[in-house]
Amino acid sequence: MSRLAETLANIPLATLSIMIVCCVVYMYQFFVDPPMHHYTMCPRLVIYMSEYYRFITSSLFHGSIMHIGMNMMSTMAIGSSLEKRIGSLAMATTILWGIQLTSSIYTFISWLLYITIGYEHLMNQHSVGFSGVIFQLAVLEANLSPDRTRSVFGFVNVSSKMYPWALLVILQFIMPQISFLGHLSGILIGTMQSHGSLNIFFPSDEYLKESEQKTSLAFIVRQPSFVSLPEAGTGLGRRREGSAGLFAEVGGSIALFVKNICETLKVMIFGRGEGSNQNIQMGSLGAAWGGNDSVRDDEGWNGLPTIAEERERLT
Repeated sequence: MSRLAETLANIPLATLSIMIVCCVVYMYQFFVDPPMHHYTMCPRLVIYMSEYYRFITSSLFHGSIMHIGMNMMSTMAIGSSLEKRIGSLAMATTILWGIQLTSSIYTFISWLLYITIGYEHLMNQHSVGFSGVIFQLAVLEANLSPDRTRSVFGFVNVSSKMYPWALLVILQFIMPQISFLGHLSGILIGTMQSHGSLNIFFPSDEYLKESEQKTSLAFIVRQPSFVSLPEAGTGLGRRREGSAGLFAEVGGSIALFVKNICETLKVMIFGRGEGSNQNIQMGSLGAAWGGNDSVRDDEGWNGLPTIAEERERLT
């Protein structure tokens, strides 16, 4: 078995299916070259021209080979991890509803900004790609992950629940041309789904369990890549703290993210504290500074020696 075939065989069914759909659509784009603006998300055309099909096409179409490549790699990584935790049927309904809900909230926010403050740029903007749903899946996966913290590009550690928000900000700085509102819409939908605010749209764990026993779905259930519903259920939509609990959790995550950023900047500027470096063996470098394993100054921070210490060493 080739490495590609082995990789594809390890991707759960629902995740693999949406990847295939997006790739087939891109092949249609590549060979037929249809006018892209007919399929993008444009709130003005959705609201005033009733082109509701854009809710679906805008998520399945992509702007370039690099665009779809990055999105499909992210889908494979995040989607596979999430689907193995919630099952293939729950993953399929999450993706199908996610495509529509992320587009809906994108349109609603654009319209709200237009009628309240007259900001019409988002109403006329065209956006395309599956990344909004990817951010929704990232929120769900982060909330179900047993890991309490994650590293953002090796720069700073944030809580798992704050990880999608950190990606939202950092990716916008790295690639300012991407759709900030599209990614934000995915995060909002994922957050509401994980807190049970969207339970009306998603089937219950009991219904999913019963569906897996139906003969009409026997062919799908028998597929090797199909993931059954875990005995404990999906774990999604069980928390119902209300709006206050939701905002408190998001606010706490933002505060922790800011704290981690500040601590990282402090280490970058002033160095680590003496206690943090006790496990570092300086070896011959330490001997050059008088035989100690670390360099001290009056504040207890590692760094350059003071002028007085340097003069004493030279004399």
